[in-house]
Amino acid sequence: MTNRIMLFGDSHSYAMQRAAERRDKKRLEVPIAIHRLLKQKNDVIIGDTTLEQFVEKIRKLTPDDSVISMIGGNQHAVFSTIQHPRPFDFLEPSRPDWVPATGSEIIPYAVLRANFAEGIAGGDGKSIMALRDATAAHVVHVLPPPPKRDTAHILKHHESKFAEDNIAKLGVSSAELRMKCWILQKDVLVKFCRKIDVEVMFPPEEACDADGFLLPEYYANDATHANPSYGELIMQKLESRWLTRAAIGD
Repeated sequence: MTNRIMLFGDSHSYAMQRAAERRDKKRLEVPIAIHRLLKQKNDVIIGDTTLEQFVEKIRKLTPDDSVISMIGGNQHAVFSTIQHPRPFDFLEPSRPDWVPATGSEIIPYAVLRANFAEGIAGGDGKSIMALRDATAAHVVHVLPPPPKRDTAHILKHHESKFAEDNIAKLGVSSAELRMKCWILQKDVLVKFCRKIDVEVMFPPEEACDADGFLLPEYYANDATHANPSYGELIMQKLESRWLTRAAIGD
């Protein structure tokens, strides 16, 4: 049996592209065709493929093939990385041991979940649905890497958007709040994907600490992304699960 794996994503797919480049230099096989969303950011063109172009590429795939989504994924970080001027917190059902910070305004869990669900359904969810509707292939959505626990790293290496939003003055929210928002996003994404028959891939356990935070050796030099070593773990997981023999397309 010949399986093809084609991947499409946004910024989180960069770790996969870098992992593939490392394999190329070692003359090792890269059994996944990796495409990054084409867009303009700060007057710079990033990526190589529009969503519409990728949709056309996957139309002729078969049920033996796989389409991997690494679309979006940073809603939790936009929501929770910078300390809000009015500190807030919430109770995450899966982590009752993480009590809200003293003095924070408590937001009902149902309100936050509804906000995340609406945002995903109206944004990234539409793109994931477009992949599902376009192909007979098995579709898998890869969850974004979990938050980084190290506040100092985030303050030193944050993305330009966080600088624009004054992270230096406002500071970084607690690691527990950032993780709770990631868990909330994860739960919403899992429910959404299952509803539309898309499988979900979770972060590799070996890349996470006991509380689920990304281990430092997998940090990229920013606040939210993982590095090529993490991309290699994802690639190996994809290979072992969905690949019999590679037949790379375009």
